[in-house]
Amino acid sequence: MIRPPGAHAEAVEDHDYAPAIYGAILVTGIVAVQWRHDPDTDAIALSVLISVVVFWLAHVWSEIVNLRVHGTISSVDIGDVLRNEGSMLSALVLPAIVLAVLPRVGVSLEAAVVVALAVCIVQLFLWGLVVGRAAHRGWFLPLVVAVVDSLLGLVLVALKVAVLH
Repeated sequence: MIRPPGAHAEAVEDHDYAPAIYGAILVTGIVAVQWRHDPDTDAIALSVLISVVVFWLAHVWSEIVNLRVHGTISSVDIGDVLRNEGSMLSALVLPAIVLAVLPRVGVSLEAAVVVALAVCIVQLFLWGLVVGRAAHRGWFLPLVVAVVDSLLGLVLVALKVAVLH
């Protein structure tokens, strides 16, 4: 979210949810692609970790450069960017844990990846609820947003599987 330098107050209505949602979509896509490419859950988890961190760094850097173009920035501004874009990193935690742990407790590769993808879709649903609740009173529209976010994730997985199969 583009904020003028020095604008540090952040209300719920002003929070930028895009990095978290983008991160959840990114993780979903990476897991789906790597599943077809590399039949090793550790490799998939590592790929998710490295890819999301690289994308996070790119987002942080581009936001810092964008703020700098509009004026001077402080270390507080940089901290705000790191914190705001940090929600992208949260999307990788649960799927990476699932991919790293489930095979070690006897779950098959296929089942571990399916569970990781299910976690990704659930994350998209939950972020949809959060965004919907922030934008609307009541529950109907937040549920619609959550379902649309989840369907987007499912379509992404289906497209990745169809294209790579």
